[in-house]
Amino acid sequence: NVECNYYTDAIDYTQVKVIETFETEPLSPAARSYGEVRINRQIVGFKKLKFYTAENVGAGKLAMPEQELHTTAFWLTFPHKFLQSLTEYSSAERQSGLTGLGNILRTVGSLLLMCDPRDLGVAMSSDQDRSGSESDRELYLYDNFSGGIGQSEPLYQMHAQLMQRSRELLTACPCEAGCPSCVGPLGEVGEKAKEVADRFLRDL
Repeated sequence: NVECNYYTDAIDYTQVKVIETFETEPLSPAARSYGEVRINRQIVGFKKLKFYTAENVGAGKLAMPEQELHTTAFWLTFPHKFLQSLTEYSSAERQSGLTGLGNILRTVGSLLLMCDPRDLGVAMSSDQDRSGSESDRELYLYDNFSGGIGQSEPLYQMHAQLMQRSRELLTACPCEAGCPSCVGPLGEVGEKAKEVADRFLRDL
């Protein structure tokens, strides 16, 4: 036996394709939806996280076969024009904010659903379309089980509560720029992730 003070978590590359949208509603400035999706996920590495603090203390590469999952998801769509209007932030900082937003939505969503956070997967669409032009961005919370287990529709219905509770958690967290309790470890999400995620939540 080997004693260590860390655990490992997968680093993955995930693509999402919407198969059918069951319901959607425009929000200002975004939109919310839920429906059936196909997830293509490939594990490309792993990170070592310290117990209790989730501090990243190392990483390694892996080459695992791609996995395909048909399931259901709740997602938010952020129009390209809205993202471009956030001129005080760079493209990388907006990306960090979306990553941080996904982390905090998964945390709060699992509490509202009374499930394990690992029951919800998080994925984002590419920031470019097939022609290479910048496009709208989608942030997905998906059922991490084949066929889905009924978590996406409740998240869709509880959208207002999900956003409100997420902002309350973000505001109450005493960290300056991000930590595992809110948007994620600073070293993983970037220095502006908490600030930009808060901006998204205020607008939602």
